[in-house]
Amino acid sequence: MHYFRDENSAEEEASRLETEKEEGKQNPLSVERMITRVRLDRQLSKRVKDEVVVEDQVELYVNDIPYAVFSCSPYEIEELVVGHLLTDGTIRKTKEITSLKISKGTVRVRLAKKHALQFQKKPRLISTSCVSGTLKIPPHLLRAAKKVGSNRSFRIGRQTVFESVKWLNSEALVFRRTGGTHASALLGEDGKVLAFSEDIGRHNAVDKVIGRTALDGASLARTLLASTGRITFEMVVKAATAGIPVVVSISAPTDKAVKAAEMFGLTLIGFARAKRFNIYTHPDRILARAQNGGRSYSNNHVRLQKVASSFSRELDKWCKPL
Repeated sequence: MHYFRDENSAEEEASRLETEKEEGKQNPLSVERMITRVRLDRQLSKRVKDEVVVEDQVELYVNDIPYAVFSCSPYEIEELVVGHLLTDGTIRKTKEITSLKISKGTVRVRLAKKHALQFQKKPRLISTSCVSGTLKIPPHLLRAAKKVGSNRSFRIGRQTVFESVKWLNSEALVFRRTGGTHASALLGEDGKVLAFSEDIGRHNAVDKVIGRTALDGASLARTLLASTGRITFEMVVKAATAGIPVVVSISAPTDKAVKAAEMFGLTLIGFARAKRFNIYTHPDRILARAQNGGRSYSNNHVRLQKVASSFSRELDKWCKPL
């Protein structure tokens, strides 16, 4: 099913969940369980009903070869698979998928042609075969990331950054019911929400919004990715591979995420809460002028273009085709 597709869909989804609960139907997003709730401040405990988020496992086969096993929320499976194949560099466009069949926890994908990427015979997240300093990145992902560094025309206002995390907080219905999901959204440069999803895994939520946006035919190169989760190295690689130039999170980035974002030319923002946020890399996409030492980001932009050009040449030295 398509989840939170338009402005009214969040209210519709909440209404549908309430209707299902009243009718005694199984809620696909959460289940009720009897728990013992302990309150230390009141020195008491009692048995109450609580909602627990649903977790499922999905096996993915690509051209009949076992490719990955997802622990995920059991909805938007098509979006999850398409987004994952895009963000790990297996496909570049959705039209490379000739068929996608979902049946009882198994997804079988058929690709239009054979790819140079050698599928492993056991499920995996990501394989590494090229090293840049202390960062291990597959060469096909490094090559894809070059496009992000050269995309310097994309600009967004500071208010759009705040609106992106505000949307996450307001629309995360499953989180509010269970406390067990992460949320992600993709916004266009005009601030319009293109896709929104929740999942028990932050990587899955990112894959789902990327998959949904790609299936809708929108350009990922003109989008901002917002997430409630910690931004790790792999999250940055996913965004860069998909061509997304800006990543925003309510939470913190890791050191390797910052290094990768700097190298790729991706703008990384963390701790976007209340009325502040931290820009860790490439601030020229967000602010017109810097306040540090009088240097303008427009001047810095020229330097970054030179860095991106140098990085592009270095990639060809570091990475050889598999």
